[in-house]
Parts: sequence; structure tokens; C-alpha cells
Amino acid sequence: MIVETEIVMLRENIILNLKEFGLSEYEAKAYLALTLHGPLTASNVAENSKIPQSKVYGILKSLSDKFLAESWNGKPIKFRAIEPSIGLKKILERKKMAIENLREKSETMLEQLKPLKGFETENFGIWSSSGKLACMEKAAEMLFRAKKFGLATTSRFSRYPPLDNAYVSVLKKGIKIKMLGTSEMDEARKARATWYARHGAEIRILPMKVNPVIGIVDDKEVSIRLDNSDTPDMIWSNNPALTSIFRTYFDEMWKKAEKFKV
Repeated sequence: MIVETEIVMLRENIILNLKEFGLSEYEAKAYLALTLHGPLTASNVAENSKIPQSKVYGILKSLSDKFLAESWNGKPIKFRAIEPSIGLKKILERKKMAIENLREKSETMLEQLKPLKGFETENFGIWSSSGKLACMEKAAEMLFRAKKFGLATTSRFSRYPPLDNAYVSVLKKGIKIKMLGTSEMDEARKARATWYARHGAEIRILPMKVNPVIGIVDDKEVSIRLDNSDTPDMIWSNNPALTSIFRTYFDEMWKKAEKFKV
């Protein structure tokens, strides 16, 4: 019974992974059935994958169109999976081609996606968004706009691929980064802080009861994370007065902090 449960969980995990490659639920189930049990007739595929009989031919055609399955025109017609080591690579190659096409199109779109005449003026204000990913995406966005420096307070020294890329990119341009840790350093925090330090950030530590998460770029924009819940709120502003207030606050904390030792 335990073995059967483990097999079911393994299959469900494989299906979830196949969906990340762009397959639908039924496509993933059919491809898995063909890989494990093929070659199969359409009826056998439906039986092994629990796909409705009325949909199975359409799903098999879709897999064929994606170069993940092929058929043998005998009696009865049978289908087999393209070997996963080849089929999955084909998916990755097509995704790479799609990304390259988007990259080329983005150059043209950047010229087209500009404010109309009369709407170019600086729009000072306070804007908000929610969620941890939104906070880190905003931090990455701010870093990409940096021309001189970036300042940040952090309780965890969190890592996130787009943020990592932005961080490494600006450091290569000679932009200065200061990071102020506001929590006691356990092993996990120390490891993440070390990664930032080794890439060029100046880091200091000042443990606090309250852990404000603040980002400042070039004294022109500021972001503030309002809480430490699973769905935190974040505000962003390019208001000079608000940015100046938080820059002063950061500088005062920086003076009191101790240098991080890698």
C-alpha cells in the first residue's frame, strides 16, 4: 500500500514537472503513459492516463505537433513517446528561440512604448503593491535604474534570481551598493550575506527589534516594505522629500552598525 502511494505521488510529481515545460494536464498524463508503457493504442493511452476517450486523439495529435510523440499506421494505430532526453531538449530549444525572438522585439518595443507628448512630466507620488515577489521584483527594477548607488536594509539578505542578476549587473558598472542587516546573523543569513559581500557590496549589521526593509537608489526613489508577513505590502515613491527622510534614517543606522566579517 505504501509502495502504491509512493508511485502515485511520483507520477503526480512528474506530471507537475511536465506542465512546467508547457504541457497541459492531459498532454503530461498521455506523455507519461507513452513513456512508461508505450507503444500504445489510443484506447490504451486513455486507460493508462485516465484521459476521457473522447479527448485522447486530440491530445495525441497535440503531442505529435510538439514533436513529443509519433504514430505507427498499422492496425490498430499505435503511438509512442519521443525519447525524453530528446523530446524535453526540443522543448527547451523552442523556448530559447522564443526568448530570443522576444529579446529582438523588445528593442523595437522600447522605442514604441514611450509616453505621448504632454505626458512626459515627472509624476511624483506613492504607489503600492503586495507580496514578497512583488517586493523583490521592485528592488530589481530599482537597481536596473541605478546610476550611482543603491542602499538597502534587510533582515534576511534574501536571494531571488532577477534580483541577483540586477545586483551583479550594477556592480559590474561600478555602482556602489550598501546593505544594512537588521537581524542577528544565523548561518543561513550569514551565507547569503557572504554572497552579496563577495560580489562587491559593503555590508554592516545592526540588529533591531523592528526590521525595516528599505531600498534607496540615487536619492531619487525609495521603497519601503511595511511588514514581515507572507504577503507584505510595499510602497514606492520618487517624492524627493520622502526619499530624503529615509536617506537620513539609513545614514544614521549605518553609522551605528558594525562591519560584516566574511
